[in-house]
Amino acid sequence: MNTRYIPLIGCLLGGNGGALATTLELDRQIVSAPAVESDTIAQMARYGSKIEVVEREQIERAGPSADITRVLQMFVPGLYVAPKQGPFDYGTYSLLGGRNDDTLIMLDGVRLNNRLYGGIYIDTLPAAAIERIEVLKGGQSLLFGTQAVSGVINIVTRNARSREASGQVNLGVDSFAGRNGDARIERIFSNGFGDLGLLAYVSHNISEGYQPYRSSAISATVSDRKRSYEVNTFGAKATQGFGDDSRLELFYQYSAASLDFLRPDANRNTTNDRVQQIATATFQQHLNEHFSYFVKGHMNDWDTRYNRVYNTSVGGIEVKNHNDYWGFSDWGVQAEGEAVLPGGHTLVFGSDNQWFKGKDDVLKIDQNQAEAHALYLQLRPEIAALPDWHPSIGVRREHLSGGDSATVGMFTSLYDLTDNLKLRGQFGSAYKLPNAEQLYVNEPGDEMGNPNLKPEKSRNAELGLDYSNLLDGQPWSVSATLFHRRIEDLITLVDTQWVNGDGEITVRGFELDGKVQLDDRWQLQADMTRNLSESRNGATINNIPGFFARSRVGYESADRMWGAGAAIRYIGSVESPRGIDYGHYSVVDADAYRYLDLQRQHRLALLLENLLDRDYTTSMDSGSRRVGNLGRPFTAEARYTYSF
Repeated sequence: MNTRYIPLIGCLLGGNGGALATTLELDRQIVSAPAVESDTIAQMARYGSKIEVVEREQIERAGPSADITRVLQMFVPGLYVAPKQGPFDYGTYSLLGGRNDDTLIMLDGVRLNNRLYGGIYIDTLPAAAIERIEVLKGGQSLLFGTQAVSGVINIVTRNARSREASGQVNLGVDSFAGRNGDARIERIFSNGFGDLGLLAYVSHNISEGYQPYRSSAISATVSDRKRSYEVNTFGAKATQGFGDDSRLELFYQYSAASLDFLRPDANRNTTNDRVQQIATATFQQHLNEHFSYFVKGHMNDWDTRYNRVYNTSVGGIEVKNHNDYWGFSDWGVQAEGEAVLPGGHTLVFGSDNQWFKGKDDVLKIDQNQAEAHALYLQLRPEIAALPDWHPSIGVRREHLSGGDSATVGMFTSLYDLTDNLKLRGQFGSAYKLPNAEQLYVNEPGDEMGNPNLKPEKSRNAELGLDYSNLLDGQPWSVSATLFHRRIEDLITLVDTQWVNGDGEITVRGFELDGKVQLDDRWQLQADMTRNLSESRNGATINNIPGFFARSRVGYESADRMWGAGAAIRYIGSVESPRGIDYGHYSVVDADAYRYLDLQRQHRLALLLENLLDRDYTTSMDSGSRRVGNLGRPFTAEARYTYSF
């Protein structure tokens, strides 16, 4: 049975929990199990890919009503995140200069990007259910397939860790009449097979929201001006160990949400009423010291009813959409094996299969079913003459029904120059399969699909240095990454027709980040990213900042009973598809917490978001008037936590 070492107090805003926390050996345990599938991303970091991990302590700092979008915005160097209209809304994402759908989002290894529109939908995932977030940077199509062009974000859910019934209750409020609460309970039991870990959680978030448009941009016929939301989620996880060699995991989450979808003209009431269900089943086994494998099945079902009612200029109402459906279902099965060969070489091989169907009553799509099947292979050699060099090489072949196939290869390398200095690099190709909209949409005069589209391909290269050491007995580290990406067969809309454009786009840039423990109480962390893109034959990419930077400072008392932190982020030029630059702004956040008892069962936390009440634009509305969606104004959030 594994004993878990858990930090009593995590790091301050944006920091590393291990660097600041005092650790004690607690009587908490997790179910005995092999870790094949769950170690995939960590293994890639050992062979030259850059990984960032957001720990549980950081997630708790993101705010009482935090969704995953806000957590990512606060804590991941090199990742630009701009929520459209506040919490539980779609967002714009850019990792290492990538576009919104160039990053693959996964939940426990299951993709959440859908094949209907290719977008990223994580706005109904409760932060309270998340153990950590792993961000793997650079082209990663070899092991993860389509859309892993600029990186992978894997959201890892929590596991039961205690043999006694334990859990947590959170209650929060914010200055926009928002109310939120969540609860979690867990326990490990023993049975005739081994250890059984059970965990269940619920969450509730509701708010009147804020006005996401400037008053001057809202027409006189608009009556609903605040973007409200209500999100309710239930989830459960069961982990059954079979001795120390095998493990079965079952996960299920149900979310129901009613989300305003505001417009600056004529809007009376526009809502997405949504139900999303996610289920996974994973079996892992270590047969012996030379071979292990996992088999995973998943289901992601999304059903939305769309309602849109307008006010007319003469005082009446016009129903544009009533209970119109849009949604998708995604099923998949993946199997992966890891074999240790003579000489210590490791061979990873697998099969990844996905079946998808979707429908949209608003945007007409003629054909709503597709499937994709892939085989992949990766070799991680051990070279006795170069013990400090850790390379890997691999290939993947994927075929999409109704479309073309894609073949990609990847080479990675990590070299230990010294105990403190690491040189890493990776070079390879990635791909993005066309989604259902691009293949089959049928809106004459507005948008037409193309079933003959080829996958979009890219060649990717990343080179980086990582250095860590002690300064006056305190840890500090710095990391630098250069990246270069060339995109071919760009899938783009020309007039009303989806095509593979003749243009070729080159994206390049660099990322620099560092953190330093100033003393036992103070920590400082900062990062910056520069993106440069070049286009040919009119092909271009938009909504990606040319430059952005963040800095965070944190303080904890000597007894770790209270702490505070502050952060500032600056966003440089961001250009919309219509050539409007809506960037150039800074936002300041602050937070504090206080434990009310020595046992640390009762805690109060405060978050002040957009402390200076800066008026800034997160994205441009797609309508004809070029109206900007505003980021969240000054917001105060308070939360009480009881742990048992």
